[in-house]
Amino acid sequence: MVLSYYLIKHPYSVIWHLKRWLGKGEGVVLYCANTLDYHIFAPIQKHLKPLPVVARNRKAQQELRAIGVEASRLPCFPEGVIMCRQAAYRFPAKAIVKIGVSHGAYNFKPFASAESHNLLDCYFMTSSTDVENARKAGIRSAVAVGYPKLDPAFDGTYDETYLNRLRSKLKLDPAKKTLLFTATWDRSGQSAIERWADRLEQFTYRYNVMVTLHPWTSVRFVAAIEKTPGVFFIRGYDIVAHIMLADVCIGDTSSILGECCALDKPIISFKVPPGKRTVSHVHEMIRDFTLQIETFSQLEEAIQQCLDSPWEKQAQRAAANQIMFDKLDGQAGKRAAEEILKRLPRLRKAAN
Repeated sequence: MVLSYYLIKHPYSVIWHLKRWLGKGEGVVLYCANTLDYHIFAPIQKHLKPLPVVARNRKAQQELRAIGVEASRLPCFPEGVIMCRQAAYRFPAKAIVKIGVSHGAYNFKPFASAESHNLLDCYFMTSSTDVENARKAGIRSAVAVGYPKLDPAFDGTYDETYLNRLRSKLKLDPAKKTLLFTATWDRSGQSAIERWADRLEQFTYRYNVMVTLHPWTSVRFVAAIEKTPGVFFIRGYDIVAHIMLADVCIGDTSSILGECCALDKPIISFKVPPGKRTVSHVHEMIRDFTLQIETFSQLEEAIQQCLDSPWEKQAQRAAANQIMFDKLDGQAGKRAAEEILKRLPRLRKAAN
């Protein structure tokens, strides 16, 4: 548990109760540490009354404003809080209803502490397997709902009209196949970004090339990719539609591979050695549902193999999806909303 929890717990709780006694209590809020949180919650929000947004700090507030979302800032003393992470320590009054939403597809990295999870009344995970693994780690708050972030790919939101507009916006050449490169944080010990970040020009003559990276990626890699002519660097967090445009996805151990798998894309992964952030069964699953290579020199042949036989790992992808998501039906947001309403019924839409 972070030290600030213990430092602010008692004064925060006193203020929280005082505001209620004075009739100045705040309602239910959505806490956002960045715009990714807002995008992840959007498929859930549409099944609930609109929530006021509270940003972690000024930077997050400005980022939210840039996408048209007005937010207040901490401190906040709400009746209930929903967050796309385990940050209940920022709202330490015990009486606050605290609900968390997983911000990744399945848990590709080790769980955060059971203590931080268990400060939440419930924490939504993407599958029953994920919940069972969490319980073995001492996490009692886990509830399986699916992965709401993927709903637009399955509920008709990202239809062919939408995708065609995105293709036009990105200026993708219709005569070329499209590659999507991704990588996890380069300092995690689980990334392969150094094998390709400065060599993408070898592919742009033949393919449309898109890149999405972990937000903490070192500046040197981002700079190398940004200066490569013909590469479209995806700056936002809402990348599901971009994955849908890809013919082949290329990565390492990033949880983005889980999203690519959910969308049944042929995937190439660079093999990385085990480390302290390795989850053994996830590494085995990645090895099964991707075409795994070790060196950059193997990449061209692997891409061609995926284009020639996109169905080659289809059965393995389907099996992995059962482990990671339970259902891919475009209804995960609705299931999450129903769980929220059990705990916070005041959020039921007026129309209901």
